[in-house]
Amino acid sequence: MQLVPGTSARLEIRDVFDPRQNLDGGARYLRELLDRYGQNTALALAAYNAGPGHVDRERGIPSIRETRDYVARVLREWRRRKASVEKEKSNRLVPAETSSRTKATKNY
Repeated sequence: MQLVPGTSARLEIRDVFDPRQNLDGGARYLRELLDRYGQNTALALAAYNAGPGHVDRERGIPSIRETRDYVARVLREWRRRKASVEKEKSNRLVPAETSSRTKATKNY
């Protein structure tokens, strides 16, 4: 994850190139942003990309093209993956005992 030096220092990340520290710090930062913006994912993503100051000043997603594109792209991918997981859950096989009853019923 990309964290500016000030955020890294505040989160006490000693080595931003250490994957464990980087992901831990990035996840904590995203949690802070979600809490700050009332669990509004779009605003948290905008703040992660452009900085909370921009989101606060504009009282929403800043009119920075890169930020608007970033938020749209991440939300689109998140929704796509979420839908894929939901589809996978609904496509799972029926539990064995239910499946046996269904087979028995079909044989009659």
